[in-house]
Amino acid sequence: MAATLIGCLPDSILVEVFGFLSVPDLVRSGRVCKHWKRLVLDKALWRKVDLTAHRINSKILWHLVRRYLGGSLRTLKVKGLLHSARKIEFLSQALLQELEKRSPNLLKLCLSETDLRRLKFDCLPSSVKSLELSHCEIPSLWFQGSGLKDGAKRQVKVEHLVLSHVPAFSNIHLKTLCCNLNLKSLSLTGTYRVTDSGFEKAAAHLKNVQHLRLQGCNITDGALDIIGRNLKALRTLELVNFRSLTDSGLQNLKSLKDLHGLGLEWCMGLSSDAIIHVCSTLHNLRSLNLNGIVFEDQGIHRILQSLPNCAVTNKMLDLD
Repeated sequence: MAATLIGCLPDSILVEVFGFLSVPDLVRSGRVCKHWKRLVLDKALWRKVDLTAHRINSKILWHLVRRYLGGSLRTLKVKGLLHSARKIEFLSQALLQELEKRSPNLLKLCLSETDLRRLKFDCLPSSVKSLELSHCEIPSLWFQGSGLKDGAKRQVKVEHLVLSHVPAFSNIHLKTLCCNLNLKSLSLTGTYRVTDSGFEKAAAHLKNVQHLRLQGCNITDGALDIIGRNLKALRTLELVNFRSLTDSGLQNLKSLKDLHGLGLEWCMGLSSDAIIHVCSTLHNLRSLNLNGIVFEDQGIHRILQSLPNCAVTNKMLDLD
């Protein structure tokens, strides 16, 4: 009865309902009736696909790519088998080429727990502009060279890169990716092999970066000196749990005149006087994140009074 009633709804409403279902539920819904099956097979429905709740093998992914995913796909999130008992990888150059062929409008690709050591960076679909890697393994020099069998060079269009707990990522990776990509945003979390030296060598190629987030990098005040001198296009800068950051290092940010958002979350070595002094010179600053920092002598109140046009937060939240 329920299927009959729901089947009477217009297709446009059913498509909206299907949009809230997980992929397994969406596939199962095609068994309800022929009408639903027709809608599920409509590739226009598959715009944002999140498979991270399940470990996907190559057989399943091949099936999805060939049967369901099409030109409407914009976002794809998948989890590999890196941390499972079976470490057989599900990605291959052939599968990625098939994905690119069938989904030429894919803009965002998110890979977690994936072993990429047998694949080159330019094997990824050329349409992807936003790439997120979480708990993945990559080879040395991953961001340079061609992995294509015919040796052909491909233009990679990634503009937004997020790396979270990719243990192999180092200064060499940072330099090579910056030389080969025109990045607009970069987020590095848990990349402890990245040091001040890495930023110094990559700085010349980061001039167009507008959004930068750093957490868990092995950097000091020296990195902020490099950022302040070279990354003039920055609109937002997030520094999370940067315990070695001092008042002296913070002074290097005064040159970032176009900065709209500044995050200093859990940067415990900063004084309220230094924050006021630096942020007062950033006339375009509209948001300041000071979560996790404990100020003495009414320091947070003086910051609020000194920055009337800036939204300041100072919550004691748990650090992930």
